[in-house]
Amino acid sequence: MKALSVSVPWPTAIERHGKRTENRPRWARHPHLIAQARRMVGQDLAIHSSGTYDRDGAEYIERLTGVLYRRQDVPSKAVTSVVTVTGLLLPGDPCPPGQERWYFGSLALVLDNVRVLPNPVAVSGSLGFWALTGDVLADVNTQLEALSHLRSA
Repeated sequence: MKALSVSVPWPTAIERHGKRTENRPRWARHPHLIAQARRMVGQDLAIHSSGTYDRDGAEYIERLTGVLYRRQDVPSKAVTSVVTVTGLLLPGDPCPPGQERWYFGSLALVLDNVRVLPNPVAVSGSLGFWALTGDVLADVNTQLEALSHLRSA
């Protein structure tokens, strides 16, 4: 399974506030990154809450939701959820309905089927898409399996 590191507190917006576009404007200038993103459509993607805190992002999320997520309020340096990538937006593409406050009009992944892990899985992240391996992958898969059993019960 591939993972994507996202600055804190943006993973929380995905997991708790309906953010279903993950903006990646810098990728728009790099055809190889766009090609990688296209290959992710239809795939599960682990969301890694990075060690980087985006203060401006936290203030933006607070304006939209009324909740200020400080660095210590949310997990960091851990996989916190798994989503399904359902599309890729390119510069100039129309905003998906209901995402007007989250999509900033450049390259973005469209997300769905958000599954928040009950126990964040600690791991160092990386730039771009990177692979979960070993015990980290096993732990994420075990939690996903448990969540799927809860949903079907």
